[in-house]
Amino acid sequence: METLFVEAPYEKDIELSKETCDYLKEKKYTKIALYASVQFCNNLQTIEKQLEDLGITIISSQPKRAQCQKQLLGCDCYKDSLNTEEDVDCYLYIGDGKFHPLALVYAQKDNKKTIEVVCNDPIAKTMTILTTNDIIKNLKKYKGSLIKFISATKIGVIITIKPGQEQYKHSLELEKTYPDKKLYYFIDNNISFDQLENFPFIDIWVNTACPRIGFDDHNMFQKSVLNLNDSLHANTILSKDSILNRG
Repeated sequence: METLFVEAPYEKDIELSKETCDYLKEKKYTKIALYASVQFCNNLQTIEKQLEDLGITIISSQPKRAQCQKQLLGCDCYKDSLNTEEDVDCYLYIGDGKFHPLALVYAQKDNKKTIEVVCNDPIAKTMTILTTNDIIKNLKKYKGSLIKFISATKIGVIITIKPGQEQYKHSLELEKTYPDKKLYYFIDNNISFDQLENFPFIDIWVNTACPRIGFDDHNMFQKSVLNLNDSLHANTILSKDSILNRG
């Protein structure tokens, strides 16, 4: 079946709330990274002008999976996903909900320290702040999965055939990296968590689909789960002085 994805841009003017402007001014931020959900990416001119009037330099990029500059996806939850190495005072996200901006928090899990994510909802005209405290429980579970993966011998590799998420060839790197582990590949269009319970011999699962499954959906797995990128570098990640290892 052919699938057509159509963007639905928000047509009304949007701006930073007074609360957001006052907060950025109070914190004396001078350099921020600006991102938004796709429906607001085409309409950030007023917000950019507000930031310039506050004396703030705007940094942004086009993340690897995004279709345009400043667009943020929930799966952009690794540092290199953002395609930028700029140091900034904070992230500023334009949009509603927490799913997308939490990606910016997860992207900092391997850092020694993190910066906050300021979320401005242009519809509700409200501001919220996201920090590592919002994901600390998930990070503790994730660290446990990393430790378990090191000693595990039977690995279940979850492969989706969805366009944009399929990583079968990349997953074969596991065989080269861990020749002593036995790998079992499970391929489907959708991931059914209940069906995974039919394979009790698996020690731990490696997720190759959306990386947020590995971070947010631990409770859906009877066994531990780890994202592909992290499983390929498990020892290195555990040896770092990072937020993840101090959590």
